[in-house]
Amino acid sequence: MKVVLEKKDAGDWCYRGEGAINLVLAYSGSSPTFSGKIIRVPKVPRNGSIKETERSVLSEHECSLWKDVEAIVTSPNKEVAEQISRSADEILVFASLQVKILVSREFLELVERNVLSQRPGWRVSAANVDCGADSVLLMSDHSVFPQGTSKGKPCLSVEIKIQQLSDYDPLDLFSGSRERIHKAFKALFANPQNNLRVFLNSSLIYGGMGGGDQGTDFVKVEAFEDNLKSFLHGENGLRKRNFVHLVGEAILKSGVLDRLLEVQKLDKFDVEGAIHAYYDIVSQPCKICKDSGEDRQLGKYSSLHSIPVDESLKIVRDYLIAATAKDCSLMISFRPREDDDQESHYRTIYLDSTKQRHFFIDLDMKPLNNMEYYYELDQKIVNSYKQMVKVERGAANGGNH
Repeated sequence: MKVVLEKKDAGDWCYRGEGAINLVLAYSGSSPTFSGKIIRVPKVPRNGSIKETERSVLSEHECSLWKDVEAIVTSPNKEVAEQISRSADEILVFASLQVKILVSREFLELVERNVLSQRPGWRVSAANVDCGADSVLLMSDHSVFPQGTSKGKPCLSVEIKIQQLSDYDPLDLFSGSRERIHKAFKALFANPQNNLRVFLNSSLIYGGMGGGDQGTDFVKVEAFEDNLKSFLHGENGLRKRNFVHLVGEAILKSGVLDRLLEVQKLDKFDVEGAIHAYYDIVSQPCKICKDSGEDRQLGKYSSLHSIPVDESLKIVRDYLIAATAKDCSLMISFRPREDDDQESHYRTIYLDSTKQRHFFIDLDMKPLNNMEYYYELDQKIVNSYKQMVKVERGAANGGNH
């Protein structure tokens, strides 16, 4: 029997966050089928629509790009291909099984109305829920421990976005140094913006609602301390410190950032090099060489244009995999370990300050046609930097007169 989400089910799904392509909704109802699950609901740009062919199949060039991963090439649609690519590249901390669930148009229309007030304004202006979609992806809610919160044990989950904002420096987080990792997470906690969110039993207790809005519904530190009572021992003012220590130790002990960094390092040519390989793959004249007035065969990037197509495919494939790793979130879930707990395959951290032990457990395939977007974005960043330097030099020279 096929499961179909109808209009009557819309009220059981609450807003969790969103990215450029999908809206994420968490289940708040009582059905065992959906308990501990979230769904990814596709969006459609306000200034256009997604063609069915774009939604359903990989392009010829994308098939060439991922030809060495048979499961992706033979997948029936892009959603399944994205699922397989996440597991194949080992970019996420833990793999998640995604299931396609049918939905009615009425379900999607009501969901859109229900979450409208919670979505960041700029996200609403950019895209609507794709009410023409016939399915969504059902997957595990990683803000809940895999076995749930059995025996009344609370589950604390921390989501970290790997970006550079505020005083938080990702280089500290990736350093492998206990002192620098703790420093990075302390900075994240002091100014979370869109880089840090904390969930207790799947409910947000610190950070923003997501969607890239830096000022959305931040929970005060005092309330956060109170929320930690069921999870961490200690007096007010100390639980936050113990929390920061717990997460820092989990990051250090798991070694997950070392693996993530290795994937990010696959980008050996940066977009300014990979874009030339991209044009060779799609068999188009290189716009970059043309715009710069360089000869494709004799110019600065002639060596890239003269390599075999398999090498061009590898350069672009590695760049896209690295781009996924640079744009992912890290989710770590914790659960208190009791004396009567049996040995578990989950790793354990002991907090000497609270005399507690905790179990802990440790993204989208980037479309090929994103290459031009990445290059254009890179050029905007470079040009903005050049303009800033020019202005600063002008100001400095003016001050010398």
